[in-house]
Amino acid sequence: MNTSKKWEIPHKGFKVTDIRPGLFGEKKKKKVRDYNDLYGLDNWKVCWKYDSRILDLDSALKLYEMSYSLHFMSNRIIWNDLIKRARNVWVEEESDMESGLDYSIQEAEANHYEDIAIRRVLGYWGRTFKGEDLVRVRGDSDLLCGKLLSSQYVPFIAPAYIEEPRLDGWWKINSVEDFWQSNKILLVKDR
Repeated sequence: MNTSKKWEIPHKGFKVTDIRPGLFGEKKKKKVRDYNDLYGLDNWKVCWKYDSRILDLDSALKLYEMSYSLHFMSNRIIWNDLIKRARNVWVEEESDMESGLDYSIQEAEANHYEDIAIRRVLGYWGRTFKGEDLVRVRGDSDLLCGKLLSSQYVPFIAPAYIEEPRLDGWWKINSVEDFWQSNKILLVKDR
């Protein structure tokens, strides 16, 4: 347990641990089962460190989305290419599109937040898709705009707050994914 720092914790009755779960991805069901076996159902939560605060999913997603919004403002060529080509975007499965603007709708094995963030950012800026393609947003996308809008490439809005040591992975340093994985921590019920 981390007792050396006073954290602002969004969930009363939980304590910050030193456990950094890292990437869940397609192993999400197994990791959830393992944590349920270890701590008990509803006795643990995944959150994110940010400065002296512990962020819940909604707050962490706001930073995620803000990063995409800043990227939209400073990388218009990539975004205009996406707008011109796409009728919609997806990450894990084409059914991701059914999530629309709702981050809580996660039907695929791995979470997909990039597509939802992109749709929300376009809505904020009064833009809509004008193309005919379903564009996959991942590092292995067939289209350059889909690849470059992956969370592994989009810069995080506040890279100075990414936790050290950073977790290693397929993402670029200071990216949204770098924040998402490196700052992810486990909270457990205070007993």
